[in-house]
Amino acid sequence: MPRLERLLADERVHLDPDLTLSRLARRLGVPAKALSAAINRTYGESVSRVVNARRIGHAARLIENGASVTTAMLESGFNTKSNFNREFLRLKGASPTQWLAARRAVPADR
Repeated sequence: MPRLERLLADERVHLDPDLTLSRLARRLGVPAKALSAAINRTYGESVSRVVNARRIGHAARLIENGASVTTAMLESGFNTKSNFNREFLRLKGASPTQWLAARRAVPADR
């Protein structure tokens, strides 16, 4: 798992829209089933949910820094807006535009 964390942090492979469990496992040199099981044990989530959480974190930073929702979606590795919006809502509790509006409404000293 530390090698996975380094791969995600340093090489940001989660931003690749064509990333699959097989490709991730190959990069780490481990069987896909073993990687999937390790991720499930460690995070209590599926591989796709772990990857999407990183993608949404990246997208949120882009949106907060002025990127359009579509640009953030594409630069974060999502292929479809529906999946992006569903995951954003699941993880942030609001649509991207609602989330940004709420962030901007909070005073800076909080």
